Amino acid sequence: MLLSAIAIILLMIAGLWSIPGASQSVPIDRDVAILQKILKQHPDAELYYRLSDLYIQKGRQTGDITYFNLASKSLQEALRLQPNLEAAHRHRAFVLYSLHDFAGATSEATRAIEFDPRDSYAYGVLGDAQLETGEYKKAADTYGQMAAIKNDLYSYSRRSGLETIMGEDNAAVGDLKRAIAAGVQTNEPPEGIAWAQVMLAQDYFLMGKLDDADSAGMAALVTYPTYHRALAILGQVRAAQGKFSEAADFYRRAIAVIPLPEYAAALGDVYTKLGREKDAEEQHQLVEFIARLNALNRVLYNRVLVDYYADHDIDHQQALDLAAGEFKIRHDIYGHDALAWALYRDGKSDAALPHMINALRFKTTDARLYFHAGMIYAALGRNDRARAMLERALAINRHFQPLLDEMAEREYVALNGSSGRQMARESGFNH
Repeated sequence: MLLSAIAIILLMIAGLWSIPGASQSVPIDRDVAILQKILKQHPDAELYYRLSDLYIQKGRQTGDITYFNLASKSLQEALRLQPNLEAAHRHRAFVLYSLHDFAGATSEATRAIEFDPRDSYAYGVLGDAQLETGEYKKAADTYGQMAAIKNDLYSYSRRSGLETIMGEDNAAVGDLKRAIAAGVQTNEPPEGIAWAQVMLAQDYFLMGKLDDADSAGMAALVTYPTYHRALAILGQVRAAQGKFSEAADFYRRAIAVIPLPEYAAALGDVYTKLGREKDAEEQHQLVEFIARLNALNRVLYNRVLVDYYADHDIDHQQALDLAAGEFKIRHDIYGHDALAWALYRDGKSDAALPHMINALRFKTTDARLYFHAGMIYAALGRNDRARAMLERALAINRHFQPLLDEMAEREYVALNGSSGRQMARESGFNH
């Protein structure tokens, strides 16, 4: 009798069986409750693994790291009961990656691949860990192995992330479009498709194609209504379009789903643009409260705090300590950029420059990177390089971030002296 019940539960979760008259798509919370009830009476490695999968789905949908902790506990039980459960190692790798334990994720993904060399998803998590730690050559090889096994939503979208960093914008956009099409064709979960649509919106934003970014963000909301990532990118796009009231509304809606510190920081800056200083200050206080709520948050949101402190020119030493701590683990271009920006704000532009050069080594299309470089070169008195970097930043996306885009334009104009305003107008940099 028990085996029959477990088989039915697994079929329900797989979407191959449903209660007569019920929706074919059983809500995740309901599936979780069912599995929890069975596991209390009959511990089973496969069912613990299935429970972890549901928690991971819930974590991806909501952005709440609590679900990744619950998934980790379920996977520990699964592996305690069945140490060689292959898929559990891959899922554990993803959970560890999501919690920024990149070394642990690498170890578990490698073990999953040893169990099953054809597990494309394990290659994906391994590549992600390599990407986050700046091992780009390894990531390229790993994603190549993943794509050789299966071309799907997950392999296309992962490869696009590497292409974005490498400045291969057309290739990145093409792969994301292929990822979305593949996801729709194979009926992947809506959140997965919406994630790829958000990545496409972000790429368009980085390229300064705001209308395309808006369309991709809205498409993600159609695919997965109330998706916090879609709401946030739309807030970013509307702010760049000068539609600050609309931007504030999108950020508020994103925060209502999950109060991530980066959303609060962005909303605070939008409120500043709207002249709502009290509201802005409340959001800025929320940034630090969320980021320091517990030990895990202090790991996950280090870079958010570095950007927040450095962008607002406050708490220089704290920003520098956090950036240096992150850099011990993550040598990706954004690790170099965060450390460079923090060093610059702390008056150490000489030390910042090598990191900034490293951050730009692939000529990534990201206005923030060129803005940081321009400010560092200006501080060092290298005005020609500063002008070139700021011009590049403003040419890519002249409204790349509220408040900072104004700083970029002011510095660019100042560097060009009396002719700066005219040059800015001719280049299309003015509002």
